[in-house]
Amino acid sequence: MALRRLGLCFDGFYSINEMVELARLADEVGMESIWMSDHICFRDSLTSAMAFLATTKRIKVVPVPLSPYSRPPMMSAMALATMEELAPGRVWATAGTGNAAALEEAGINVTRPLKTMREYMQVLRSLLSGETVHFHGEVFNINGAKMGFKPSSVIRIYMTAVKSRMLRLSGEIGDGVLLSAGCAPKYIAKCVEEVKKGAERARKSLRERDMAGFITTAVSDNPREAIDASKTFLAYIFRNKHHAENIRMGGGKVDQESLAAAIGRRDWEGAKKLISDEVVFAHSITGTPSECRRRLEEFVAEGLDLPILLPMGTQEARKRVVELAGDL
Repeated sequence: MALRRLGLCFDGFYSINEMVELARLADEVGMESIWMSDHICFRDSLTSAMAFLATTKRIKVVPVPLSPYSRPPMMSAMALATMEELAPGRVWATAGTGNAAALEEAGINVTRPLKTMREYMQVLRSLLSGETVHFHGEVFNINGAKMGFKPSSVIRIYMTAVKSRMLRLSGEIGDGVLLSAGCAPKYIAKCVEEVKKGAERARKSLRERDMAGFITTAVSDNPREAIDASKTFLAYIFRNKHHAENIRMGGGKVDQESLAAAIGRRDWEGAKKLISDEVVFAHSITGTPSECRRRLEEFVAEGLDLPILLPMGTQEARKRVVELAGDL
């Protein structure tokens, strides 16, 4: 299998120096893009993204997601425009509510997400285009703000989504849609259909909406090692209730309440025990290089235009994921 497009994702759970090393390698092997997740309490997406842009030559860099609950539209526009000034044409963006459980731990409540995201996208695009913005919505009020500089090229803005109504909104107003890591292939197919409905509502075709998705990936000649490497991250994201349907369609069971409690205590070993091997296989690419190649085909076949590999394990194991991408 030869893939025209492959992205690389960082979860921010390991050091910036390790991520920069992998970013350089991804640039060298010809990967299309780097997507830096903004997980609350871990490495910051915007400062990390600037480091990647400064130390690579051609790869695109995408902070994920810009959340209206933690980053107001003006702050997001300033950051994106600054990044694009450093590396013209190499910056994309992703907007999304963010991890609701992590935001709640930080004292931030996610309210009215559909209305908030619709207004956020409109204001963010207006600011990035250099307009003088007068916007008085139900969530945001902008009183004549205008950027002092603007990007030299249009910044593509994806939207993150998992549930049906947000997927439809993403298909309607996003330049692309980014699916969360951990989505099972059958759930990806369901998401694609929802995005299509949203695109049709805007009188657009699905071909005009780039379907991107994070895929938790662990490559090892030792299958046990690969499985264990994927469990921590899947435990972190599957504590969120919005993954219930995804987990069901993957064919497994997860005690999400116990998982949330374990992650809240940062009891990673306890959390890993709540993720079975079957759940890992259903929601990730895990195994030897040949097994991972075959598994990736299943994810792409369900409608992903841009598979984005999220490498698990030690730094050496993560390098193997990038090297596998180069081979593909």
